[in-house]
Amino acid sequence: MVRGLAAVDHDAQGKAEVLTSFEVPVDKTKTGDIVRQKLSLLLILFICMPLFGATPPAPQTWPGFRGAGDCRTTAQKLPLEWTDQRNVAWRAELPGHGQSSPVVWKDRIFLTSVEGANKERLFVSAYDLKKGSRLWMNRYDSTMPMKDANTVSKAAPTPVVDEKRLYAFFESGDLLALDHNGKPLWRRQLTKEYGEFKVGHGLGSSLAMTDRALILLVADLGPSYLLAIDKQTGRNLWKADRQAAVSWATPLITEYKGKSQIIITANGEVAAYETQTGNLLWFVKGLKGNAIPSPSVSGDLVVIGSSDKGLNIAIRLGGSGDVTNTHVVWRAQEATANFASPLIHQGRVYFVNKVGVAFCLDLQTGEEIWRSRVGGECWATPLAAGDRIYFFTNEGVTTVMREGAKPEEIAKNSLSNLERIYGVAAVDGALLLRSGNKLIKLSEQ
Repeated sequence: MVRGLAAVDHDAQGKAEVLTSFEVPVDKTKTGDIVRQKLSLLLILFICMPLFGATPPAPQTWPGFRGAGDCRTTAQKLPLEWTDQRNVAWRAELPGHGQSSPVVWKDRIFLTSVEGANKERLFVSAYDLKKGSRLWMNRYDSTMPMKDANTVSKAAPTPVVDEKRLYAFFESGDLLALDHNGKPLWRRQLTKEYGEFKVGHGLGSSLAMTDRALILLVADLGPSYLLAIDKQTGRNLWKADRQAAVSWATPLITEYKGKSQIIITANGEVAAYETQTGNLLWFVKGLKGNAIPSPSVSGDLVVIGSSDKGLNIAIRLGGSGDVTNTHVVWRAQEATANFASPLIHQGRVYFVNKVGVAFCLDLQTGEEIWRSRVGGECWATPLAAGDRIYFFTNEGVTTVMREGAKPEEIAKNSLSNLERIYGVAAVDGALLLRSGNKLIKLSEQ
């Protein structure tokens, strides 16, 4: 009899509790012994591997913040140039206001937004990718209304979507699961469960996911924790309590030497946790200005963005405990990341500072390759598509650079009545731009 562990939880003392297990009997008949044993082992691998491993997105999907968490796409036939009269497939007006990115599953686009003087109304909407028509819209009452202001987040966390469900999280602490037709499946109210959030500018950390679990970071001056939540039931798989530290960054799920880990960045530190158990693996201290950009990873290097010079760093995976003095590979001298997360592509890493200067660095050494103005500050993370790097500015301008050893601008695009670009999505044949109350589909025509 072969046993396999499917999930664990932790009690107040941090001990692991088995939530689900399974047994696979091995048939030992003479004629089929070897074949059946191999099939049984393959079945175990088939069942175990998806539980906490993230599945790469297909070109027809953009499942979460930065797509698969890296803002890179293999989508084909993306537009290079556009104007009001050219390559704009449609524009859609959205309810309320939102700073989250669109997510896509095949022919459907999903978005979140809020409305009201106290952001008391929450919206989850779905739109047809081809036509731009609204398919459905759900409205919910906020669990924790917060006075609206220009310096307070408005539906900043980006949802995630898989083949069965959509999951949306709001800075009010409301966490929702729906099917693709908008049918509610389960709901949690985290501020009622664990206490109200105490951060002056709201929350911005988006959901991340594995094939089984939602990963959610709450990092503020009140209750702070990292959660793994069963996608089907909405129940905790584990909860890791953290010291209060503000973060708008989204957890990054990556695999190193066959083991999955979650990397988070919050003001003052970077930390990694085991995806299956929530146990702390390693951490780096002594940072600041790193509360907004999300981590980026390539191979065994994790790149952390910061608004402060000298604190944009690369960390080599594989350490244990405090790795501040052992695993920091390089520190950028001039490059900084104010809002947009670092983008890694083709052995290079791109940062955008607060005045709209893009820096291209060598991923392995941190040495600067080039720097160039891209038209303004970027809140949205740049997008890599083949040999193109798209930079989306707060002025609504998109500058396209050719990937390479020197700066080469190949297009600069703008649209009328387009304000700050908060988030983007890329699928075959289309770019989606999201401002506060608008969604725009760009495609070659």
